[in-house]
Amino acid sequence: MEQSSKSIIIFGLLILLALNAAVWFFILSESNLTKIDFLDVGQGDASLISFRNSGKIMIDAGPDRSVLSELGNSLDFFGRKIDVLILSHANLDHYGGFFEIIERYHPRVFVYNGADSTSETFQNLMNLIKSNGVAVVALGAGDKIKIGNDVLDIISPTLGENFSEKNLNNSSLVFRTTINGFRALFLGDADSSFLKKITTDWQADILKVSHHGSKNGTSSELLKLINPQIALIGVGKDNKYNHPADVVINLLNDLGVKVFRTDEDGDIGIQFGKNLIIEN
Repeated sequence: MEQSSKSIIIFGLLILLALNAAVWFFILSESNLTKIDFLDVGQGDASLISFRNSGKIMIDAGPDRSVLSELGNSLDFFGRKIDVLILSHANLDHYGGFFEIIERYHPRVFVYNGADSTSETFQNLMNLIKSNGVAVVALGAGDKIKIGNDVLDIISPTLGENFSEKNLNNSSLVFRTTINGFRALFLGDADSSFLKKITTDWQADILKVSHHGSKNGTSSELLKLINPQIALIGVGKDNKYNHPADVVINLLNDLGVKVFRTDEDGDIGIQFGKNLIIEN
């Protein structure tokens, strides 16, 4: 009996040591690089930026709660917290998932363009945000968000600019992040005809393609100004809009841009090291 008890104790200690080693391996193997996770949420957009030694920003959240399972795969074990939500514009395929995210991850700040929708669903979202004590901040062209040594620059729209309910796409927060010397440009759903009126430096290494690859969101002229290495397209499989448009894919291919689309590639992770590291 005594020998049996010793064997049980030794076996238990071995299990604890194995578990301890596994936990430390997990901790040490976690990336120390800032990362963008471009999430597969069907016909919609959702991106999570996890800043090195800092907070996490969620940009859009797709049309529904499907974003939760994708976040479960992207958030590290010891950092299951989202600090800031950014909504590009008030269309459901960009904000539907925020309901669940607010309840589960308790963000502190909600950033948007100040252009509200009269839809009951959007009004319910704003009520949920306020009832949970989340600070609401409206930003426009010229505003910046600083995260350590990194920065997020708002390019459009001008704060207070009026947009009709039928054309909320052009109210999209257009912004560029600069992370470890690399630049990522988010165009929301803005039309290329609207964007070309904006005088700015468009150069970016990573492009979140406008409006899920709609032909109205991308032009040859705009792509040449941006000159991206990587293009990200959030799009649902076999969607009724036939996004992304063949003409957009052809334009990107002709310029030698590496294209990733969620309907074919699922989640796409990009780490910002000395070079861009793509996980797919």
